[in-house]
Amino acid sequence: MPVIRKIMPTELPQYRAHLLRLDRTDRYARFAGTLSNEAVERHCTAIDWGRTVILGAFEDGVLGGAIELCGDRLLWPEQAEFGISIESGLQGKGIGSTLVRRILTVARNRGIRHVHMVCLAENSRMRALARRFGGRLALDGGEITSMFELPAPNQFSIALEALEDGSGAFNSILSGNAIQSRLSTRPRERLAA
Repeated sequence: MPVIRKIMPTELPQYRAHLLRLDRTDRYARFAGTLSNEAVERHCTAIDWGRTVILGAFEDGVLGGAIELCGDRLLWPEQAEFGISIESGLQGKGIGSTLVRRILTVARNRGIRHVHMVCLAENSRMRALARRFGGRLALDGGEITSMFELPAPNQFSIALEALEDGSGAFNSILSGNAIQSRLSTRPRERLAA
C-alpha cells in the first residue's frame, strides 16, 4: 500500500505532475470532461491552500493518486466538494476507498456537514465508492452528483485524523530512507560488477 498523507503547498509541482500524467480517460473522469495540459496548469495555479486539503498516495516517493477537498467557509461554511484522481497503475488496489474515507474524516473535523462529489454517469468505480461511504446519488444530465452527510466531529474522529497524519509522516520518512538506501547502494553494485 502506498504512503498516504496530506500534500503540502510546497509539493504542488508533484500534484501538477500527477495530474498531467493521467491518461486521457482518467483525466476526463477526474475533471468530468476534457482538460488540456494548460487547463490542468491553471487548475493547479488557482488552488487556494487556505480552503483546500489534498491527500496524496505516494509509491516510492512518487505521487500516484490524490483527493482534493475544497470549500469556501464564508459562502458555504458547512459544504465542500472533492475530486479524486488515481493513475491507472494504482487503480483497483483500494487506494480510492482509503482516500475517500480519510478525506471525509478531514472534512468532518473541519465542521463540514455536506460533501459533494460529481462524476460522469459511466464512472462505475466512483458510483461504487459513493455508495460505499453513504453518498446519496442523483443523476443530473450525463453526470452523477453525490452528497455525503457527515456527523459533527468528536474525539474519535479528531484522534483518527491525528493518528493518520502521524502515520503518514512517519511512513513517508521510512519510504524516503528506503529510497535513499536503494539509490546509495546502486553505485557500489556497479563498481563490484
